[in-house]
Amino acid sequence: MNAPENYYSYNERDDEIDLRDIALTIYNGWKWIASSIIVCMLLGFIYIYVLSTPQYLTEIAYSTEPGGLRVLNSMPGTSYTESQAFEEFSLQISSYENFRTFYKKHPDLFSSIMDGESESISKIRLFFFSKLDLTAPQEKDEESQPSRTLSLQYNNEINGPKILNDYFSWTESKYIETLIERANRAVDSEISRNSEKMSAYLKSHKDDIASKIERLQEDDKIKIAQLEDRLAAEKQSIIYTREERIRILEHAENIASRLGIEKPTTPRDFGRQTQDRDVIYAEINSQGGLPLYFMGLEALQAEREVIEQNLREDSKTKEIRNIESQLQQLKNNRIIEAIQNRENSTPFIEEYNKLRSENEILSASMVSPDEIDVASAIHWAYQPSAPDSPKTGLIMALSLILGGFLGIFILFISNFVASVRRYKNHS
Repeated sequence: MNAPENYYSYNERDDEIDLRDIALTIYNGWKWIASSIIVCMLLGFIYIYVLSTPQYLTEIAYSTEPGGLRVLNSMPGTSYTESQAFEEFSLQISSYENFRTFYKKHPDLFSSIMDGESESISKIRLFFFSKLDLTAPQEKDEESQPSRTLSLQYNNEINGPKILNDYFSWTESKYIETLIERANRAVDSEISRNSEKMSAYLKSHKDDIASKIERLQEDDKIKIAQLEDRLAAEKQSIIYTREERIRILEHAENIASRLGIEKPTTPRDFGRQTQDRDVIYAEINSQGGLPLYFMGLEALQAEREVIEQNLREDSKTKEIRNIESQLQQLKNNRIIEAIQNRENSTPFIEEYNKLRSENEILSASMVSPDEIDVASAIHWAYQPSAPDSPKTGLIMALSLILGGFLGIFILFISNFVASVRRYKNHS
């Protein structure tokens, strides 16, 4: 049996795509496409205004403050560069522990997102790592100031700009307090070292004073001993002189006794002498002055007896008076008395006074937080006019495109299914 002229096998159909058929199919199925677009855009609308929560994005940009550490660096033992302080501040502001401390100090700022105390730590941790971000913009050149941008993503439940601005200001104040504490510790350490040196100088001075007094006392003892020896020698010399006088007087007494001179006389009154006596007279007279025996036996004996009675009696000669005066001065050493009577020895220690003055200057080295600036805000965080997400225009455009593609896909699938059914029916 022959097939009709207009019959052809399905396998013999042309496999080439006919654009006219595609265009007719899309045109005839426009309702499917329109319905798909409407459904997708409706779903997008529901997602935007019903399912999703608007998310806002705000940020604060800051950079280094030129000259902000000048007063701090004027404190002894403190030296910070602007870049060092800026980097350390940026590390602190990006620290979770720092943010958690800020939360504990300002829990009212997060009250709307915290349901209970038990979950607050985990929520604040999630909030910090998912919502807060610190970025470093690329610098244009080496001379430009380092800068950072701190951004926060938030919803309508919290005041994002206030949280960000307060967190920045609080962290800067806390970091400035840390810098001041470090500087004060350096000053206190320097004062402590100086105080230890002062104590050492004071102790050394006391030892030197004790040693000086001992040396002075020893010198005085030596001088006193020497003067006492001189005094004893001088007194002994007087005794020797008196003994020599006694011997001379005894000798003169013997001569006077032999000559029979009882009373003081002179050669003229004594009369003409013998040849032997002339020799004696001439010999003595040649020595200058009259011989002692002319004083007479009585006078010589009286002088000798008086000298013998007062042989050991002290005599105040000029030399003895001078020695006794020196001994009295040494027994009352005014230098030693003045040193021992000092109530305060510190005015006499030059090194001690220098360190004390330095400590007074260090103690007056005070700096207030208002005199330090670590970072300067380029612009503060503010409330944006529109949410950052969801992006309404983008979502609706994607819904339109997705709806169109989905409608075309459904249309071709339905036509394919219809073709398969017709083929089966013809078979």
